[in-house]
Amino acid sequence: MSSTGHSQQPSLQSQQPQATQGHRSSNVSQSQTSRSFSHYGPELDGLTDEELVALVDDLKAQVDLLKLENEILENTIMRLEPALMHGVYQALEYATRMNSSSSLNIGSFVKSQASKFGFIESLLMSPSKMMASPSRASTRRVDSSAKIGGTTAFGFGPRINILERSELVSTEMEVLMKNLEKSRKRAGSQHALLKAQLEEIGNRVTDIEKATKLFEQEVIVAGWDKIAQRIPAEIWIRFLTEWMKLSDSQIGKLRLRTSTLNTQYSKLKGQIKVKAELSESLRAVDFDKLKIENSECLKLIDQKLSQLGELKKMTGDANLNLAIHKKAMMEQNSYLTKVLKTTKNRENQTIELDKERDLIQIQADILAQRLNEIRKVRLRYQVPDVMDYVKVKSVVTDLKHGIKMLENRVHIQQIALTSINKTLQTMASEMEKPPVSVTKVQ
Repeated sequence: MSSTGHSQQPSLQSQQPQATQGHRSSNVSQSQTSRSFSHYGPELDGLTDEELVALVDDLKAQVDLLKLENEILENTIMRLEPALMHGVYQALEYATRMNSSSSLNIGSFVKSQASKFGFIESLLMSPSKMMASPSRASTRRVDSSAKIGGTTAFGFGPRINILERSELVSTEMEVLMKNLEKSRKRAGSQHALLKAQLEEIGNRVTDIEKATKLFEQEVIVAGWDKIAQRIPAEIWIRFLTEWMKLSDSQIGKLRLRTSTLNTQYSKLKGQIKVKAELSESLRAVDFDKLKIENSECLKLIDQKLSQLGELKKMTGDANLNLAIHKKAMMEQNSYLTKVLKTTKNRENQTIELDKERDLIQIQADILAQRLNEIRKVRLRYQVPDVMDYVKVKSVVTDLKHGIKMLENRVHIQQIALTSINKTLQTMASEMEKPPVSVTKVQ
């Protein structure tokens, strides 16, 4: 890392404008690049285009690296002794303007600023001391105009080795990490506060909308008197009283909730304080005790794990036997279900056969009864005499002949009756006709 005054970048914590700082850094980089090219001299004429481009890229990388190193150094100086950076910016501008001027003019400016930059030289010579005791280092200012002049104008001066550079970088990284953590905490608290405020505003908006809808529904719409063409005061007062009661109840609930949250917060704060005190009172002996207890617990855990492995083996064997017996039991269950099905079918068949047997028994009883009756009739039956049968048969034939003759007579009389009815109808129709009038002939 170079300690030259012309390569110092303006810090973000300074009060100079950002545009001026960028202009100064660009001027410093341009002056460094021009001096680097002038250092090569006539050797650039013998280079090819590719070598020249590679050389320019290397110089740009070196310039970027120097910028980063100078920024770290500047931040370190601003953190330890900000008053030392007051004249550095003027020196940078002067060195940029007077890059090609004589060393006498530069020396005249440096002598006027030597008392301010002596401490920077001492810091660059021992950066570890600078980080160790900045207040003590601020008293060790060296008034060395020659060193400052060479450092500021021509880029030559004391150098910092790798260890000191790494120490500066690590310190700067720690500071940046602390600042980043602080900014994260601040942003988190601010985010939580803004989120709570947004939730509160949302709750207020919803409450206002609900109150507006309720007011429009109960007072403006439902409370409008069509006869008087106005809203009665009683409705307005009743609505306000009910609304105040509801608001008071909600406020009481919120106060109770706030008090409970405050008590919980105080309890948690006390617990955190107690834990912090306990952590401060811890000693190395306590950690040794914890190590011994942890070792004993680990031994116990190993024993339990070995027992658990044995139990797992036993459980595996038991599961295997259980699977075998379960398979056999499933086969027995399937056979049992088949037997139960056949038994049930046989029982149903038995019930049906019993019903058929009962029906057959009833029919057999009926047939037996009829058979007995037929037997009784057959036993009581006597064969009649032949002559009696002949007489009865002749009487029956005579009766049938008489019935037939009577039927013929009835048929003849019906025919005669129908003919008489027809003649009567014709006579009645002729009698109903009007008489024919006869005119006299003179």
